[in-house]
Amino acid sequence: MRLITYLVLSCFFVFAHPVIYKGGWVYQGSFMPQMNEIRMGYTASPKYSFVYNADYFENMDNYQDHTVGMNFLLKRWLQNDSQGNLYSGIHGGYYSDDINDGEVGHLFFMGDWESREHYTMLKTKGYFYDGKDRYSVTARYGFAPFVAGMDELQTWLILQTMYFQYQSKEVVVTPMIRFFYKNVLWEIGHSTRGQSYLTLMVHY
Repeated sequence: MRLITYLVLSCFFVFAHPVIYKGGWVYQGSFMPQMNEIRMGYTASPKYSFVYNADYFENMDNYQDHTVGMNFLLKRWLQNDSQGNLYSGIHGGYYSDDINDGEVGHLFFMGDWESREHYTMLKTKGYFYDGKDRYSVTARYGFAPFVAGMDELQTWLILQTMYFQYQSKEVVVTPMIRFFYKNVLWEIGHSTRGQSYLTLMVHY
């Protein structure tokens, strides 16, 4: 029973995970007017993946970076009708902004719990460069207004809250709608600060 549950949940949530199934490729892009994040990854093992990241933050002196690294599945809790996961990742590369350029490192931790009706996530990420350290914290809760079949269009209503040190001085709240069908996921939202939000994820 747990194996069946794992396979079903993996199909529904593979896009949101830093590590997916062995041999899987994933593209993920999140776009807002002043912040863009792109990730491309290859999962070599159910326990780790290799990733390339590109970040851009206009409000942080037009900060942008390009990094490569690894994501890790630290722990998985599989229940009869739900699963929980704990991930981490470490990346390194090059950054530039209006003031300096040089080396940068990323470190993140992420936990989630999900069933076919409910979804929660908490992620914190640190940026280390030029003697500085900045961090972001993102939390999500979502629910499915109805449960569709695996080969049908999935719909979720999600509330996201995010705080990014120095990038914004307040918590940004973004209600959004998530759709996914087979190997494509997209999210559309609009924050309480009047910013549009778009995410696109594809896996192979």
